[in-house]
Amino acid sequence: MNIENNMSNRIGVFGGTFDPIHLGHKALAEAAISEANLKKLIVIPAHVQPFKKNKDVTDAKHRLKMAELSFKDNPIVDVSSFEIDKGTISYTYDTLTTLKEFYPYAEMYFVMGADSFLMLDTWYKGIELLENFPFIVSVRPGYKEEELDKRVEEYKLKYGTEIIRVALDMPDISATSIRKRIQNFQSAKDLITEDVERYIYEQGLYK
Repeated sequence: MNIENNMSNRIGVFGGTFDPIHLGHKALAEAAISEANLKKLIVIPAHVQPFKKNKDVTDAKHRLKMAELSFKDNPIVDVSSFEIDKGTISYTYDTLTTLKEFYPYAEMYFVMGADSFLMLDTWYKGIELLENFPFIVSVRPGYKEEELDKRVEEYKLKYGTEIIRVALDMPDISATSIRKRIQNFQSAKDLITEDVERYIYEQGLYK
């Protein structure tokens, strides 16, 4: 099936620093594919995210490789070096606008966690994002549900935004906690895939 020629096809775009990519990211991606009936999910590690301009981030080639390893067995997921190849600050609006040119007949959804979604109108061209793109947002039971409900209705009313909420019944995982475990020579296999953990140790990352 040619995705460019089918108006009903949905493509998800999932961006982030992914330093490292972990099981929380993987669970959100898989929930988005299943619950939003995505035909393709494009995972895009950022070159530099706007809010991490002054922070140390692991080299892009390693973050890209870890993302590839994490999703290597999922044929619906494509891991893209698009933002890394651009070599500039990674703005979601710019990325989605460019990808829309490649998939003009697809429904393109941006996949994100609840915390980021709550602040979306403060992002670079956040209003334009809300006016022009639909979103898939993770919802963890009992976590900021009232606040999230309020923001969903606000965005829908103000900007006509289409929002799909997907259930994510797992604890929040912090990339910082993973890096600390690695620094202390502790296993992180309950937080990342075995392939990613092996790659981290082989490459000497987070020491």
